[in-house]
Amino acid sequence: MRKNTRTPTVPLIVLDGDPAVLDHARALFRHDIPLGVVSSEYSGVVPFMLGNNGHTVALVADVDDPGQLAEAIVLVEQRLGRVSSVIRYPADLPAGTDLRATASAA
Repeated sequence: MRKNTRTPTVPLIVLDGDPAVLDHARALFRHDIPLGVVSSEYSGVVPFMLGNNGHTVALVADVDDPGQLAEAIVLVEQRLGRVSSVIRYPADLPAGTDLRATASAA
């Protein structure tokens, strides 16, 4: 496993079944860009746990519970650095995200 180098900010991506958001998380993961992922279901985060690259925090929590989501943010910040954004819907994706490129590389 590679040594984790702390980054100033990381996104927390809520894997809630939206394919565009999942594709974005996969693209960041493939490029070793630090991120946190959280899902209400283990099956959503297992691929990020199995291939963990030292730059990813994968958690299971009730994503509709503000307290559990806040706890996920705290855990990601303790391990990787400040959470700069929470991405749950396609509208939350950073501008310029080319979803065609991330989907075809999966």
